[in-house]
Amino acid sequence: MEILKLNLQQTEPAAPDAEEIRFQIALLAALSGTAISFLARFIFDAPLLAELLTQAIFAILPINLIAFVVGFLGLFAKHLAFLGCVILYAGALTGAAYYLLRWIASRPMQSQTTAKHLAIFSIFLLAIWLVTMLVVLPVLGSGLFGTYLRQGAFYSALSLLLVFAFYALSMLIFMRLFTQKPEVVQANQHRFSRRRLMRGISYAVLAVGVYDIGKSLLKTWFQFTSGRVTNGDGNFPNLNGLALETTPVRDFYEVSKNPFDPEVNAQRWRLEIGGLVENPYLLTYAEIQSLPAIEQHATLECIDNPVGGNLIGNALWRGVRLRDVLERAVLREGVVDIVLRAADGYTDSIALDRALRDGTVLVYQMNSEPLTPTHGFPLRLIVPGIYGMKNVKWITGIEAVDYDFKGYWQKRGWNDKAEYKTMSRIDVPDSTVKGSADIAGIAFAGDRGIAKVEVSTDGGRTWEAAEMKEPFSPFSWVLWRKVWTPSQSGDYRLKVRATDGTGTVQTAQYAPPDPDGAAGYHEVKATSE
Repeated sequence: MEILKLNLQQTEPAAPDAEEIRFQIALLAALSGTAISFLARFIFDAPLLAELLTQAIFAILPINLIAFVVGFLGLFAKHLAFLGCVILYAGALTGAAYYLLRWIASRPMQSQTTAKHLAIFSIFLLAIWLVTMLVVLPVLGSGLFGTYLRQGAFYSALSLLLVFAFYALSMLIFMRLFTQKPEVVQANQHRFSRRRLMRGISYAVLAVGVYDIGKSLLKTWFQFTSGRVTNGDGNFPNLNGLALETTPVRDFYEVSKNPFDPEVNAQRWRLEIGGLVENPYLLTYAEIQSLPAIEQHATLECIDNPVGGNLIGNALWRGVRLRDVLERAVLREGVVDIVLRAADGYTDSIALDRALRDGTVLVYQMNSEPLTPTHGFPLRLIVPGIYGMKNVKWITGIEAVDYDFKGYWQKRGWNDKAEYKTMSRIDVPDSTVKGSADIAGIAFAGDRGIAKVEVSTDGGRTWEAAEMKEPFSPFSWVLWRKVWTPSQSGDYRLKVRATDGTGTVQTAQYAPPDPDGAAGYHEVKATSE
């Protein structure tokens, strides 16, 4: 059967209409392939090349550049990068399809048979699949055939083969449709033009920007409900605006390097314990839940939390001591670090002495409920004393090594020890006070505890001790309060500082979060009427 009669095959230079038709076929096939890629990712957890490309780009960019862009654009930076990678992915599929169609059009008309086209598209499918398996995935750090991906080599290779098969089949179908139905070509001659394509990309960027800005504004407008007391009676610690002692899961901060966080299947998930151990072994989700468990309150703070920021929360965690899991494996002599590997490719490590402490726990529950996907389901690490980036989520592997392992962020310049700096924050009052008022907030110093909190109402010239509530655990933040009666109406600069359990006073010297965590006194302005 002869096809491609609409000037797709020509002996003379192609007319503009023929070029446009080829472009439309290629674009439709690429959009179909991209759409099926997303469906495969979010329904069947197949690898998504655009997502892997985004992660690879963030992995090689200088940390200072990432910090600047994220600081300037916020979450929009990550979403914009992912959108760019989706466009690049779809563009690569469009280009590959377009040049294949040009090659087909250059063949003699008598060779244009259905069987030959099926053979050509089958070879094309295998070619792009092999290039992806042998070149693209290794370049993106996923290994040959996706060996390093959480889905494994077999599932990754099979799912991507099916995605590319759908893409190639779509191209064949659209080619035959445009060939055999001239009215379809006439109706769509300008619908998928390059100009409209660029306009569509612009609309997509605008839509992502509007979404991120809108989400940020809503979060700002309703921030008073985010982990704060909203219907309190005014008695400490039930003061409106003060942080809740236990942060609800929905309000607990979320930070991730991923465009989309992994959704791990608990039935297929396995925890692999290996490295320098005598008895490497695997644990299923049911098996780790059956081990002797502990519950403890612990505060978690992101190393990127600015002075006075909200990237901090306190929760009740339930899980298994990491020490118990390691003892079963029997560590060999010379172990220096315990390496944690995650389902999203993230890696980090903690020193052996921290790994063996009572408070270091592999947790599967948060506030008496199973971990949510955004908080690390099915298993994450809680390590009192060090910033959140080392409290690895979605753990799939634990490895004992005899060297100082540098993880994902340490390779990019962030502090390797990542010990919490003493911090304190003023949550109340708001900008205006009338008569006597409460100054209250939180203070935290990791596993060192808080010995004292002091408040200044004159910009730091004088300090007075605040009342503190007993923390839930040695690893929790403390709530503090100071009753204040302004001496006169006017503007005041309120500051807070904390002293940790070792007697060391929080530093007044300001430091940005990068690369050791923020430092300095939190200050708010209040007006007494």
